[in-house]
Amino acid sequence: MYTMTGIIQGNTVLTNDKSLEKYNGRKVIITVLEDEKQFESVPDERVFAISDSLMNQNMEAYQELAK
Repeated sequence: MYTMTGIIQGNTVLTNDKSLEKYNGRKVIITVLEDEKQFESVPDERVFAISDSLMNQNMEAYQELAK
Protein backbone atom coordinates (compact mmCIF):
# COMPACT_ATOMS: atom_id res chain seq x y z
CA MET A 1 0.00 0.00 0.00
CA TYR A 2 1.21 3.48 -0.81
CA THR A 3 -0.08 6.75 0.67
CA MET A 4 0.40 10.27 -0.67
CA THR A 5 -1.40 13.60 -0.74
CA GLY A 6 -2.46 15.89 -3.54
CA ILE A 7 -5.15 18.30 -4.66
CA ILE A 8 -7.97 17.95 -7.17
CA GLN A 9 -8.05 20.41 -10.05
CA GLY A 10 -10.80 19.70 -12.55
CA ASN A 11 -10.59 15.98 -13.34
CA THR A 12 -6.93 15.74 -12.36
CA VAL A 13 -5.29 14.87 -9.05
CA LEU A 14 -2.10 16.91 -8.70
CA THR A 15 0.77 15.63 -6.57
CA ASN A 16 4.42 16.48 -5.98
CA ASP A 17 5.46 12.83 -5.83
CA LYS A 18 7.51 11.71 -8.85
CA SER A 19 7.80 8.15 -7.48
CA LEU A 20 4.19 7.55 -8.57
CA GLU A 21 5.48 6.76 -12.08
CA LYS A 22 6.29 3.21 -10.96
CA TYR A 23 2.57 2.68 -10.19
CA ASN A 24 1.45 3.76 -13.68
CA GLY A 25 -1.65 1.88 -14.82
CA ARG A 26 -2.67 0.58 -11.39
CA LYS A 27 -6.15 1.06 -9.97
CA VAL A 28 -6.51 3.45 -7.04
CA ILE A 29 -9.09 4.55 -4.51
CA ILE A 30 -9.19 8.30 -3.96
CA THR A 31 -10.53 9.61 -0.66
CA VAL A 32 -11.50 13.28 -0.62
CA LEU A 33 -11.08 14.84 2.80
CA GLU A 34 -13.37 17.76 3.57
CA ASP A 35 -10.73 20.04 4.99
CA GLU A 36 -9.97 23.71 4.46
CA LYS A 37 -6.24 23.05 4.77
CA GLN A 38 -4.76 21.58 1.61
CA PHE A 39 -1.68 20.07 3.23
CA GLU A 40 -0.94 18.93 6.76
CA SER A 41 1.91 16.84 8.11
CA VAL A 42 0.79 13.99 10.32
CA PRO A 43 2.69 11.23 12.10
CA ASP A 44 2.96 7.88 10.29
CA GLU A 45 1.00 6.18 13.07
CA ARG A 46 -1.99 8.45 12.42
CA VAL A 47 -1.79 7.86 8.66
CA PHE A 48 -1.74 4.09 9.20
CA ALA A 49 -4.68 4.27 11.63
CA ILE A 50 -6.73 6.35 9.19
CA SER A 51 -5.77 4.07 6.31
CA ASP A 52 -6.77 0.95 8.25
CA SER A 53 -10.07 2.56 9.17
CA LEU A 54 -10.82 3.52 5.56
CA MET A 55 -9.93 0.04 4.31
CA ASN A 56 -12.25 -1.55 6.86
CA GLN A 57 -15.09 0.81 5.91
CA ASN A 58 -14.58 0.23 2.18
CA MET A 59 -13.70 -3.48 2.13
CA GLU A 60 -16.22 -4.22 -0.62
CA ALA A 61 -14.65 -1.62 -2.94
CA TYR A 62 -11.18 -3.05 -2.29
CA GLN A 63 -12.42 -6.57 -3.04
CA GLU A 64 -13.81 -5.34 -6.37
CA LEU A 65 -10.46 -3.75 -7.24
CA ALA A 66 -8.68 -7.01 -6.45
CA LYS A 67 -10.68 -8.90 -9.11
